[in-house]
Amino acid sequence: MSRFQNNKIHLKAMMFLLIVLLLIMLPQINISGYVQSTITSKFIWFQYGCLALLGLYSINIVLHKTKYLSFSKVDLVLGVLLVYVTVNRYVIQTDFSFSMRYMELIGLICLYLVLRHIPIKNSLWLLLAIVVSGTVQAIHGNLQLLDYYPSNHSGFKMTGSFFNPGPYAGFLSAVWPTALGMYLFKETLIKETLEKINSLFLKKTIHYIFNYMPLLGVGCILLVIPASQSRASWLSVLISSCLLLEWRYQIIKEIFNKLNDLKKSILITGCILIIGLSLLGVYHFKKGSSDGRLFIWKVSTEIIKENPAFGVGFDRFKGHYMNHQANYFSKYGETEHALVADNTYYAFNEFIQFITEQGVFGFIILLSVLFFIIKTAAVEEKKGLSIIIKISLLSIGVFAFFSYPMEILPIKLILVVLLASLAKLNQNKMKLFQNFKISAPMNLFLKTSLVFGVLLTTFFSFKSINRLNTSFKNWEFALNSYQYGDYESAIQEYKEAYPELKNNGEFLMNYGKALSIYKQDEKAIQILERAKIHLNTTIIETALGDAYKNNKQYQEAEIAYNQAANMIPTRFYPLYLLAKLYDEIGQKEKAIAMANTILNKEVKIPSTAIKEIKQEMKHIITNYNSKK
Repeated sequence: MSRFQNNKIHLKAMMFLLIVLLLIMLPQINISGYVQSTITSKFIWFQYGCLALLGLYSINIVLHKTKYLSFSKVDLVLGVLLVYVTVNRYVIQTDFSFSMRYMELIGLICLYLVLRHIPIKNSLWLLLAIVVSGTVQAIHGNLQLLDYYPSNHSGFKMTGSFFNPGPYAGFLSAVWPTALGMYLFKETLIKETLEKINSLFLKKTIHYIFNYMPLLGVGCILLVIPASQSRASWLSVLISSCLLLEWRYQIIKEIFNKLNDLKKSILITGCILIIGLSLLGVYHFKKGSSDGRLFIWKVSTEIIKENPAFGVGFDRFKGHYMNHQANYFSKYGETEHALVADNTYYAFNEFIQFITEQGVFGFIILLSVLFFIIKTAAVEEKKGLSIIIKISLLSIGVFAFFSYPMEILPIKLILVVLLASLAKLNQNKMKLFQNFKISAPMNLFLKTSLVFGVLLTTFFSFKSINRLNTSFKNWEFALNSYQYGDYESAIQEYKEAYPELKNNGEFLMNYGKALSIYKQDEKAIQILERAKIHLNTTIIETALGDAYKNNKQYQEAEIAYNQAANMIPTRFYPLYLLAKLYDEIGQKEKAIAMANTILNKEVKIPSTAIKEIKQEMKHIITNYNSKK
């Protein structure tokens, strides 16, 4: 074999190994020192991994003698969707926020392109890597339940390497159908993998790996999923399990074929009733949480009505939602929905959030993606693999109806591997430049230009990621300094991170709050008003109200406090701040009215803070009455 061929093989092996490492290791990453370490540390190291992969891929293109470009309909519609999202974000919309999700999307596109050029036989090893990663996470969760490892959230014993049990359970539910499917169809998959392998030892090793690794994954996930109390993941696991078991054993089909029409009708009715009662039970298991999601969907429809065609832009849901929630309660008062209202960052339904952000036009493109995924047909010998992939995609889709998997990078990593594998299975691929001949000098020029372009992109991207890496660490240092009351150091750290994170709503919220506490009110107002463009919460509005009040801009302070009160009507604190504002500026009638409102307000969850607030309101009323 020539040295040239050896180099190509080694290069492909390095690319494949890097992807396997990403699949296995990325979900496990949680490096302290970063703000929101379970999210940002995964993001940073994924970006570094993608840059390395991009560099290797460009070299591979130069070495590879490509005669044509081959792509499937799934590739085509995914490309159209990416172009639409980008144009909508940067051209159609008036504002765009700092978005890790968009940066992840670019990295995932690079990964997808590389995966599309990996042979289909290697896809099985990628699926196995997914199972290994899920197994490690399941073991991690079990050890947390047994108090061997600390949780990443004070309110939950089990989070894995994620920030709460929801994303953790979502990741495991995404791995589950791959693990179960590989176990149920192991004979076919092992046969495919052992083709062209002559070593007896290697054959036995592969046989054991494909026999027992998926089974271990199924067992470990099954032990931990119930403890997550994530209803979305339970539904995802249940539906994907039923479909895989039915496809493998066809029990329902055989029973159905033996029944007459009447019995078939009874069976269908019974199944519908069971499904309905099960969904009702799931709803009532955490009724408050379910009602909260329903209310979020209701408010989200108002955003859609205002922006039907193109939505509000990629990752801009959190910049609009709370203002619409405030408008709802301002219009209808403290309805029963106030009990479940809170500061909200996600729609808890990816399809509703997608329409909110991308509008009807974007949703039509998304539906075309789903259509071509369903219609993708594999050759007969690959049907088992195709079914595993499609049901795994469905499992993520089920979870997406009730949660936010597109915020979770490890889930998106699995999604990209599944989509790329499915696109490779497509029998009907289109080919470009099949009969187009390029002269040797032109070929050399094009490849040289490609390498130069990729190197330039990699260089500037690497510098950008390094700056982000430092900024996330500065943000974390700032938060720690703030917690210890060292506001001057906190503000200095925020200043250093500001150039990279000046469009990040959460960063601006923290920065503005620190400035307000440190009495740098004019700067706080500037930062917090900027924060409202990208994110709005009661924290931002109350901090803004404090800054305006300290700056003697009382009308603006009143507006901010009222907005905070309307966002979450059950909260006492914004009303307390309003009462104190009226008392401070001598608006007697308003101060007494607000104090009475607080005293008569129903307490949902008793606390010492509320008792102290009510006591202070009594003191305000007493003071005014004594002056009569």
